[in-house]
Amino acid sequence: MNVTLAGKVAVVTGASSGIGLAITQSFLDAEAAGVIAVFRRRDIPAELHSCRERFGDKLQIVHGDVAEEKTAEDYTRTAMDRFGRLDVVVSNAAVSVVRALHEHTPEEWDYVMNSNVKALYWTARHVIPVMQRQRRGLILISGSISGEVGIPTQGAYAPSKGALHQMARQMAVEYAKDGIRVNTIACGTVDTPIVHNSAKASGNPEAYWDMLRRNHPIGRIATAEEVASFYTYMASDYATFFTGATLMMDGGFTAQ
Repeated sequence: MNVTLAGKVAVVTGASSGIGLAITQSFLDAEAAGVIAVFRRRDIPAELHSCRERFGDKLQIVHGDVAEEKTAEDYTRTAMDRFGRLDVVVSNAAVSVVRALHEHTPEEWDYVMNSNVKALYWTARHVIPVMQRQRRGLILISGSISGEVGIPTQGAYAPSKGALHQMARQMAVEYAKDGIRVNTIACGTVDTPIVHNSAKASGNPEAYWDMLRRNHPIGRIATAEEVASFYTYMASDYATFFTGATLMMDGGFTAQ
């Protein structure tokens, strides 16, 4: 099976590290016509510089906070100005504050909800009309095991991911008539810089990594690259009968 994204233009948010970076690289490797990488930090990671050297103007970069409407305006306009279409949006950028729900400040709650949930509303507001005109399009949402089960200290993060899972179902039904599909990929723990930082902060990294592995029946956590390969498959024409789905890529976590 040759999974290709030839001719497709995609936006990937949260593309400067971890899963978003791996998805950006995988989409370009799969011959995407264009990828717009969206992230807040002002510097460009070395990996994206390498992609620029390999793929040239197929890679476009938009700096911005997905919690703000202007960012959705910017990446939609960039896709249309540079490539004339927008086929896939990966809504991946997210933030988390590790705290029990009642301990959140109102500012923390709004920070998580605006970055994780309202960002998808901004995406819909600007991307859906483009896809309606095209009569086709795909939105892939980065969900989480936290959106399906309760996990301690996931106070605002878990409700935000649960909201995204439901938004995917709502949007899938709402826009199916327009040829637009919407799916959620809900991962367990993935080996990313954020997890490495958490392990260091724990004070006992070895025990922390062991705990993460034991939490997943498969006995390990995922790599960003294997997650990205599944996103690439889901963005391809092999997966066109999926819509409104929450796909658990979690090493058996939610099967327990």
